[in-house]
Amino acid sequence: MNVINILFGGIGGAIISALVAYYIYVKSKKPPTGKAYEILKGLGKVLREPEGEYYFTRSADDNFHVANHIYSHADGEMIATAFHEDPSTYGERDLARSFKYGGSLFSRITCEEVCGSESEKKAGELLSNILKGSTLIVIPKGEAITRMDGIFCRLSDDTHLSFVAFRHPKDPSRNKGVIFSDRGDGIARSFFEYYQAIIEKYANS
Repeated sequence: MNVINILFGGIGGAIISALVAYYIYVKSKKPPTGKAYEILKGLGKVLREPEGEYYFTRSADDNFHVANHIYSHADGEMIATAFHEDPSTYGERDLARSFKYGGSLFSRITCEEVCGSESEKKAGELLSNILKGSTLIVIPKGEAITRMDGIFCRLSDDTHLSFVAFRHPKDPSRNKGVIFSDRGDGIARSFFEYYQAIIEKYANS
């Protein structure tokens, strides 16, 4: 079953099925290569050597360094999601400042629950000042989509990189995450294409 189809069905089954598909993919392919893996491997300076084509992060500090590394090194399309915090509060600390490849390649998705009309206007202006031509999508309340905070990239060589952050329910300093890459029809590509489809749907609504 195609992972991208599963993702539209529900978060629990989606994550489990996608991870199984990814495990099979990693085990059946040649040693990792490509720009996505180069970015992943570069995180060894921050974390430790990657276990194949993925890393687990263990703290909010790890997550910050991973996100900053991706913003600074990604050379293709990037989708960043902010479903649990208001992006209008990023201001000068917005990591999008580190993205060097132009606003037309950058999109941010958030939702009305955390980014109301006033915040949407402010967040849109801030992002436009940082990356002219970038896209801000605010999902209306109650929409049935999978809401994962993270960064999803399609790089210049058509490899894919995804970083998903997991929020600790009580202590944000204990947030964790996972970052993974693929060169074909793996989970990183599936996540990118899922959020790309959401952008296409709501950009025209």
